[in-house]
Amino acid sequence: MSITTLYAKYRDRFLDGPEWYHTQALEKRPGNYRSVTAAFIIWLLSFYYRIFTVPAQFLAPLAGIVIIYSIFAWNSPMRIVSVVLFVIFFVDFIFALLFRPKLKIKRHVPRRVRVGSTFSIRYELENLRNLSSWDIEMDNYRLRPGLKLKSLASAGVIPARDKVEISAEVEALNRGKYDIFSPIADSRFPLALFKMSSRKKNNPDVVLVYPSFHELLSMDLPVAVRFQKEGDSRVSKIGESLDFFGNREFREGDDPRHIDWIGSARSGEIIIKEFQQEYLSRIAIIVDTYVPPVNSFQLRFGKKQSFAELEASLSLCSALIDYLTRGEYVVDIFATGLDVYHFKAGRHLSCFDDIMDILASLEINHQLPVNEISSSVIEEISSIGSVLVLLQGWDIEREKLIARLNNYGIATKIVIIGDKEKISAPSNIQVFSAEDIQEGRVLKLS
Repeated sequence: MSITTLYAKYRDRFLDGPEWYHTQALEKRPGNYRSVTAAFIIWLLSFYYRIFTVPAQFLAPLAGIVIIYSIFAWNSPMRIVSVVLFVIFFVDFIFALLFRPKLKIKRHVPRRVRVGSTFSIRYELENLRNLSSWDIEMDNYRLRPGLKLKSLASAGVIPARDKVEISAEVEALNRGKYDIFSPIADSRFPLALFKMSSRKKNNPDVVLVYPSFHELLSMDLPVAVRFQKEGDSRVSKIGESLDFFGNREFREGDDPRHIDWIGSARSGEIIIKEFQQEYLSRIAIIVDTYVPPVNSFQLRFGKKQSFAELEASLSLCSALIDYLTRGEYVVDIFATGLDVYHFKAGRHLSCFDDIMDILASLEINHQLPVNEISSSVIEEISSIGSVLVLLQGWDIEREKLIARLNNYGIATKIVIIGDKEKISAPSNIQVFSAEDIQEGRVLKLS
C-alpha cells in the first residue's frame, strides 16, 4: 500500500468521526469538502464523553479551574479544596485503571423491526480477568436519530472468569436503516467519575425499521389486469408445473409420457392425461417518494407533515404488497426518485421480508418530481397492463404522470395521501389522510 493510499484511508477515517458519537455535522454531502476543524472538535468531545461520566463532565472543568487558581494563590483557602479534588480524581483514576474491564462481548440485535415497536438488544459478557468487573454499562452513548434507548443494559458485578447475560430496550421511532456502533462496555467503578472501557472493535450492527402497516381486508383491482401465460418462465421455475386438467382417450401425436396406465388398465383403452398452462396475473405499484424541499423560512410543522404523508404512503404500499402476495399475484413495485427502483414480489420471487428491507431503506427524494419517470419504465408498466399509483398530493406534475400512463393504455387506480379538504382531485380518485392509514382505519380499497 502506497503512502498516498494510506494517507487517504486514515484521512477519511478521521473525517468520518468516531463511531460511537454520531453527528450530522460529519455526514457526507454532495461534493468532496468536509471540515477538518469540525472533525477535530468532534473527536475531542467524543473522547471527553467517553472518559468522563456525566457528573464528572460538569465537575472536571470546575476542578481544573480551582486547581489552576490555587497554583497562583497559595495563601487562599481554595488550595485545600483543590487538594481534595485532586486526590478524589487521582484515587478514582487509579482504582478504575486497576479494575479496568476486559470482556468478551457478544451482542444480539434483531435484523428487522417495525416502526413504533420496542425491541431488545441482548448481551453476553464474559469476564476474561482474574479480578471482578464492577458497575458495567453497555453502549451508553447516543444512538442514531430514529432510535431511542428506553432501558440501559447494566450489570452490578461480573465475577472473575464468569459470564452474565443482560439486555437493553430500544424503541424504533422512525423508518430507516440504522447503523449501531460496535459494542462498548464501560465501568464506572469506584466513584463514577472516570469510565474505563472494553470494546469489541469493527463489529457494528444494522437494524432495518419497517413501515408499520395494517392488513387490508379487500380491494378492487384495475380492470385491465393481464394474465401472463409465460409468467412461469419470466418469474421462476422453482416448484412450478402444469396444472392437471383431466383424462381423455389417446390420440395420434400425444406424448406417451402422459399415458395414465392405471386408468388405461381399468378402461381397457389407452388413456392420456391432459394438462393446461398455468397463468399468472401481474400488477404494478408506483410509489411517489417526492417531497418538495423545505427552506429555512417554512414552518417545521409543514416539513414534518410531508414526511408523515410519505411514511403513510409506504405503510399503505406495504399493506398492498402483503395483500397481493398472499394471492396469486406477481407485484412489480416502482419507487420513484433520483433512481427508479424496480423490484418484484410474489410467486417464489423476493420474499416479503426482502421487499420490506428495500422499503425501509428508501430515502426521501427532494429533486425529481414523480413525472420524471422515463419512457422505458412506462413501457415496462404497459406490458403489465395495470398499475396502482400512490401519490402524496395532486398537482400538475402528478396529473401529467397519470396522463402518460393513460396514453399507453394502462388501467390505473390512484390513491392520494393527504388532507382531503385541501386536495381537489377527480371523483374517481380515493384520498386518505396519513393519520387514517397509520391508525388502521383504511381496511379496503374500492
